[in-house]
Amino acid sequence: MRSGRFGVRRLAVIAIALAVAAPASLASTAPASAEPGAPDVHIVNLNLLHGTFCPPETDGCQAPDRVELLAQELEDAGCPDVVGLQEININLAKLLEARDDTLCEGDYKILFGGKPKSHDTERVLTTLPVKSTKVIDLHGGFRTASRALLGSPIGPIVIVVTHQEGDPETPGVTTCPTCVPPCQQDASVAQCQTTAAAALADEAGGAKAVRVLMGDFNVTSTSARYQSLISAGWVDSHLEAGNAECDPATGTSCTSGRDDKSIEALKDPAARESERIDFIFVKPPTRCTVAFDSAADGDGDFFGTGLFKAIPAVDGPGGLAWASDHTGVSADLSCTKNAKE
Repeated sequence: MRSGRFGVRRLAVIAIALAVAAPASLASTAPASAEPGAPDVHIVNLNLLHGTFCPPETDGCQAPDRVELLAQELEDAGCPDVVGLQEININLAKLLEARDDTLCEGDYKILFGGKPKSHDTERVLTTLPVKSTKVIDLHGGFRTASRALLGSPIGPIVIVVTHQEGDPETPGVTTCPTCVPPCQQDASVAQCQTTAAAALADEAGGAKAVRVLMGDFNVTSTSARYQSLISAGWVDSHLEAGNAECDPATGTSCTSGRDDKSIEALKDPAARESERIDFIFVKPPTRCTVAFDSAADGDGDFFGTGLFKAIPAVDGPGGLAWASDHTGVSADLSCTKNAKE
């Protein structure tokens, strides 16, 4: 078993990566609000790219190499406590399961295993104690949301990982007459997916749980669906930590936009993202106030909140610069106990 979160090699690599990445891609605009030494949880969210639409001869846009690169990046990041993955098809599922005993020295449990029902399911990798899991089908018959109730240094934590439709998913369709509560029939199917995923998080863990809703939502922060979550008390970790909004002209703080059908794009260090559609939302309980360490790593644990591995790999497996067409999102989350009134 590894000693602590980090080995010496990982510390050196992460320190270099943060020093290079923070000014260029994470643009912190506010001081870190997390207190040094406070208990925290390190979270990563990534749409890994199923590769179904890549040329057949590329094996899912070099899926084995991409999983190898992801493994290297997670280990270099000190093996974050929770990793939420989307677009896991049968090929990626087998590749991840083959690493069950070796990834981060075998410390990760892979949740929601088994044969995927589609080419787009979720997986959670975690080093935390697992109390329960649940998967629901989202309206439309294709998407799902996957929930894990975990123990953690900041108390019980509910994790929901999902990949959702864009908006609108079908031109001209703005209602969902067959939707049932918690969805509303006068909302779109895509809005129903967001509503149902949030409700899945809300119904577990009890009053003391910190709730995390993350994934590829296929909409930006200007959308009504994003705003519906914010209005319901969910916090966008990326912005809350002082990071800039996505700048399509430069790719700063963006998470999606590289070609998802081309291995050439995944080997191009200059391939940019152009929109921010991948999020880690957090809803705190009344017992504590959530705080996010900034991308500048104010608490000194070599992990911050913002983009995850936004710098291209050098000499990556199979010549890869990127593990996916998406850039991951990270959150260094703490929850400070509130004083009793």
